[in-house]
Amino acid sequence: MKSIKGEDIFGLCCIDYISGDKKAKITVKSDLAETDYLPASYLFRDFSEMPAHEQKALQQARGEILDVGACAGSHSLYLQGLGYNVTSLDISPGCCEVMKSRGLKNVVCDDIFHYTGKTFDSVLMLMNGIGIAGSLPDLSDLLDHIRTLLKPGGKIIFDSSDLQYLYMEEDGSLSIPLTEKYYGELIYELEYKKLKSGKFKWFFIDQYTVEAIAGEVGFKMQFLAEGPHYDYVACLY
Repeated sequence: MKSIKGEDIFGLCCIDYISGDKKAKITVKSDLAETDYLPASYLFRDFSEMPAHEQKALQQARGEILDVGACAGSHSLYLQGLGYNVTSLDISPGCCEVMKSRGLKNVVCDDIFHYTGKTFDSVLMLMNGIGIAGSLPDLSDLLDHIRTLLKPGGKIIFDSSDLQYLYMEEDGSLSIPLTEKYYGELIYELEYKKLKSGKFKWFFIDQYTVEAIAGEVGFKMQFLAEGPHYDYVACLY
């Protein structure tokens, strides 16, 4: 495979993985939690290796499907294997190259905020893809844009987590700081080998807050499943 230059951290890590480096991993730093690591192998898991709530999310997808932030394409591959017409969208040139090599038919290298021209029955935003909005005040703009990509009766299927557990005291009480920003908003920085992403915003959102914001821009929410650690799957329609 040709090399991908630039700060394409996910792309380079995924290329290294399929080229034989099974220990490839991305270093994940944030302003709220300790340094963590994302193994490339996790991005290549098949359906049987996914948690039950993630499987539930995929089973809700129907019709023409857009997989936002498809990365290595694991969700897209499962749905394509079921016979669905899946468009796999990612901003990473390396990830798009990897997805094509894995047999995905409709791979688009683009930014979701700029992507237009086709509409879908289901838009997937898994692995906390909804956090791509960056901050809570910008979520309504993201939802308004995705609405333009939905066919009549279409839905957004997403998962996220409620980070309140990070503020839980030993007695079970919460000590969430009173600040101007929502407690699920984080500043991330990714590293892979000698590459650094630079700092960027991302957020995790509790189900009640996302339901309220979605309602303000005309969406209804259906809760689908709960994960093992304050995470959940829902759809907006």
